Amino acid sequence: MTKGPGSTSTQQPVRIKLTIAGSLLVAAIVALGLDTVIRPTRQPYPTPPVVAGYQISPKSSGIVRPRTVAASIATLPDQEIVIGVSVHGKARAYRRAAFVPILDHVVNDVVDAVPVSVTFCDQTGCTRVFTDDGTEPLELMTAAFVDGLVLKAHGRLYRQDTGAAADHVDDNPLPYQTLAFEETTWGQWRAEHPDTDVYLGRSNRAEPHGSGGD
Repeated sequence: MTKGPGSTSTQQPVRIKLTIAGSLLVAAIVALGLDTVIRPTRQPYPTPPVVAGYQISPKSSGIVRPRTVAASIATLPDQEIVIGVSVHGKARAYRRAAFVPILDHVVNDVVDAVPVSVTFCDQTGCTRVFTDDGTEPLELMTAAFVDGLVLKAHGRLYRQDTGAAADHVDDNPLPYQTLAFEETTWGQWRAEHPDTDVYLGRSNRAEPHGSGGD
């Protein structure tokens, strides 16, 4: 005997489909409710700080061991402002204008086997030079600008002007020592240190970080 259109065999697939659809709807409602409960406890993903319209990549670092030129061949006007340091009698100057680009505020150098990191904030005019034990360049980089340049060292944030912690993790200051420096004209520095060399800046922004000598 042939079963009619209202038979059980015809209705069975329809019931299965309705059961599956209902189960999916219940699962979605439950998931939405759990997400609403959990969401306030979730930590937001960290985003790179915005600095004067730029996003600083977590991988961006200061310039390391930059190229320098001898005073005798440096085509620099006498009135150009430089940041000068002297380590164990070896003098090196850094053209201050070279620090103005946003990713060039920090130069991690080595002078006579001593780490020397020169930092300059063009917005505040603050210059500070840091050093530490060892013979390798310091791990210092530009992080942000919050009423002044913020530096990053070993995953922590510190104010460039005071060295104070800027990330509210603890009150420990920047773990580097300050080094004496002199801001003067190139002509005056060269007259006092005729054997100096000088960092003029990155000639090509697209080239990799330079490798200078000690």
